[in-house]
Amino acid sequence: MKPRIAVIMGGYTSEHDISLKSGAVVMTHIDKEVYDPYPVRINKDAWFVEINGSWEPIDIADFSSGDIRFDAVFNAVHGAPGENGELQAYFDSLQIPYTGCSAEVSSLTYNKTKTLEHLAPYGIAMAKRIVLSAGDAIDTQKIVEKVGLPCFVKANQAGSSFGVSKVYEENKLSEAIEVAHREDSEVLIESFLQGTEVSI
Repeated sequence: MKPRIAVIMGGYTSEHDISLKSGAVVMTHIDKEVYDPYPVRINKDAWFVEINGSWEPIDIADFSSGDIRFDAVFNAVHGAPGENGELQAYFDSLQIPYTGCSAEVSSLTYNKTKTLEHLAPYGIAMAKRIVLSAGDAIDTQKIVEKVGLPCFVKANQAGSSFGVSKVYEENKLSEAIEVAHREDSEVLIESFLQGTEVSI
């Protein structure tokens, strides 16, 4: 019997629909000669798995649906709860293996500011930054003095698809901060770094 793989997608943030596309790509390309994949959609109100063309509810108590139990999880959820450690901790508690890093690492790296603070003692070069919480006074002149222009304004705890702005003029800062606050109560503003971006 082939291992049953839950390809989880969706999530609770603005990146929900992008995650569905990522999950669809995984479903298209996963080797079905080796694995038996099932698409699982995660929404705030309920979780569902597609079985024989029908969407059936997932029992969150043990991550099952009827007689269907999963051997492993392919995590294609963007943002919460797939990138912030919540799902990882949940699957750890059920002893179901999953792709990606641990709950602890996910929780840390989802918070951009905490990640930077964690890396600082290792001498890694970083952009100049300012963190604003909801309700903080916004002094655009001080922000520009600290980080310069252009700068990046982003939600501190969110993915990279929404709430991110590259700001070239001081008079555009307040609007960019407002956009970022729609995604998170904390906003990270960083200086622009010229260089080559490398992803793995």
